[in-house]
Amino acid sequence: MGPGAFEYLGLPTRVVHAEGAVQDIVAHVERSGGSRAMLVCGGKTGKSRLVANLKRLLGPKLVATFDGFPEHSGTKAVAEGARLAAESGADLLLVAGGGSASDTAKAIAILLAEGGPLARHHTVFVPPDRYVQQPLPNAKLPIIAIPTTLSAAEVTPGLGIRNEADGKKLLFWDAKLAPRLIILDPAANLEVPAAVMATTGMNAFAHCIEGLYSKVRNPVSEAMALQGIRLLCEALPAMARAPGDVGARSRALVGAHLSGLVIANARVGIHHGVCHCLGALGGLSHGVANSVFLPFAMRYNLEVAAPQLKLAALAMGLEVRALPDREAALAAIEATEALKRAIGVPLRLRDTTLDRALFPAIAEHALVDRALFFNPRPTASAAAVIELLEQAW
Repeated sequence: MGPGAFEYLGLPTRVVHAEGAVQDIVAHVERSGGSRAMLVCGGKTGKSRLVANLKRLLGPKLVATFDGFPEHSGTKAVAEGARLAAESGADLLLVAGGGSASDTAKAIAILLAEGGPLARHHTVFVPPDRYVQQPLPNAKLPIIAIPTTLSAAEVTPGLGIRNEADGKKLLFWDAKLAPRLIILDPAANLEVPAAVMATTGMNAFAHCIEGLYSKVRNPVSEAMALQGIRLLCEALPAMARAPGDVGARSRALVGAHLSGLVIANARVGIHHGVCHCLGALGGLSHGVANSVFLPFAMRYNLEVAAPQLKLAALAMGLEVRALPDREAALAAIEATEALKRAIGVPLRLRDTTLDRALFPAIAEHALVDRALFFNPRPTASAAAVIELLEQAW
């Protein structure tokens, strides 16, 4: 029996994967239609050899640098970045860094194209099933992304920005925000600590897992998710053992890229919905939140997603083909816990800086996160989310 009806979004992004690919940045900018680039990067990345090299190579083609945003970028920072881009006459955004840098650049592109305030453009989800994606019809500035972590935020046409007014994570979606070019250069992230690569790698791994059982999954996203799982399960422990292994970083970058393509089509579920709020309200990095929470979310969806989790187990190299779906799914959850231990990421929320007293607020915010719309198991109340948080504590 063949696959049922489905939709697949093919993003108009060119991908270059090669060690040293950053050295051709001038040609890449010109091919992408830009002559006046604004660099968007986090504060730490701004002090890196990578950024120094980019500035040297671009010379007068670089008209501005924006690094004035925190890890969980907010609406005020985005407005400042949009002002700088407009004043400098930038015709292209060049992103170097992780998820916050990519999300900030995409939000700047929305503001420049659609006008402000940014909050009026965000996607609305009203439980249990009302989902409203705001139209964003105008053309956007081209984006070139050089990821230095494994968040895969640069891949997707979606993003999240913290609203300073109430602490909520505002989510946006527009296919025109997909970068013109993504440069996967393993030499460009050698400065990034292995611990950061490990936690952001768990984020990428979670993309693949959630994509397998999303309500809008399709055969193409499934194939990419399974290959992403294979690559990440091999590359992340190798990178933890040998942080300077360019080959391991290369495989991890490709696995993370696949994970971004997965969620560009299959979206994410309750795991990411809660992690958005663990960051926006609880102050955890997105990678740390993902590292802790994934196996608990997998167990939450176990009864409705066992066949898909069995596929994950097989992709992880487990000998479960002869097992019933539920037993194989449990093996996948146990293997995810083992992966966490192997790469040295936090195991439980109590191992992080999170304030447990925030659980009710986090649960209330998570309940209206659009990710829950795509989760295979409905979540009717904040109490269910609090229970899940307590399990992860």
